[in-house]
Amino acid sequence: CRIVSSTNHDKDERQRRCKIWVHVDGAWGGSAIFSSRADMKSAMKGIQNVDSFTFNPHKLLGAPQQTTAFVSRHKGILKAANSSGAKYLFDCRKNGAECDLGDSSYTCGRRTDAVKLWALWKYYGPTGIGQMLERKVDSLSLFAQMIRNHDSFMLACKPWLFNVNFFYLPERIRQKLKDSGVDLQSDNPVLSDDISKELATVSVKLKLKLHQSGEMLIPYQPLSNQKADGFRLVLAGYKNFDESDFRKVLQLMEKYGKTL
Repeated sequence: CRIVSSTNHDKDERQRRCKIWVHVDGAWGGSAIFSSRADMKSAMKGIQNVDSFTFNPHKLLGAPQQTTAFVSRHKGILKAANSSGAKYLFDCRKNGAECDLGDSSYTCGRRTDAVKLWALWKYYGPTGIGQMLERKVDSLSLFAQMIRNHDSFMLACKPWLFNVNFFYLPERIRQKLKDSGVDLQSDNPVLSDDISKELATVSVKLKLKLHQSGEMLIPYQPLSNQKADGFRLVLAGYKNFDESDFRKVLQLMEKYGKTL
């Protein structure tokens, strides 16, 4: 998910005056909060002005599922919103009652998800986590450039820090694009309806062939700027990905897609 929040002081003041709760869903990209690098900080710009913010360490950071963090500037807001006040479970007179978070969740009790994030944070430290994320961003930037330089692929939209969306182009579609004057190097190509329809079919069939081969799983998804679903590459966890990994991805897609 992309970080979207208000950074305009006047808007922030209106939100407070009108009692508008501003929440940011940072499910995937919200982990950028651990990095101090300029491009990552830019993605998080304005986050300090919101009321609440979530991110999922089990996604970009590769923590065990399920690990979701909810952060709010309003102390006690979860308990105020979710508490059922079940007397047989929760009693403020008990020793350590302030540490029992069960009444703060609408599910009452759940696994200790926070331990997974705590362990990750403890082992790598905030700097280590930030560096892990920065390596992912740099790797995806390399992959985007490889897409631009490869005749059989084309970016579907401008790459973002944490994901790259692209099309595989069989020779017949590649020729149609050239004949139509489409710039294959563009970060935001404008495609005709008939080519979009063909690309959509290619994406579905290629994913199925890759899945059936047992060699690779890669998702395709709808895009707001395209009528055809495009392939999406994201990176998660501590593993480093380099040019050889990306070359393997492109080779496999060519191998199973050349006859489509």
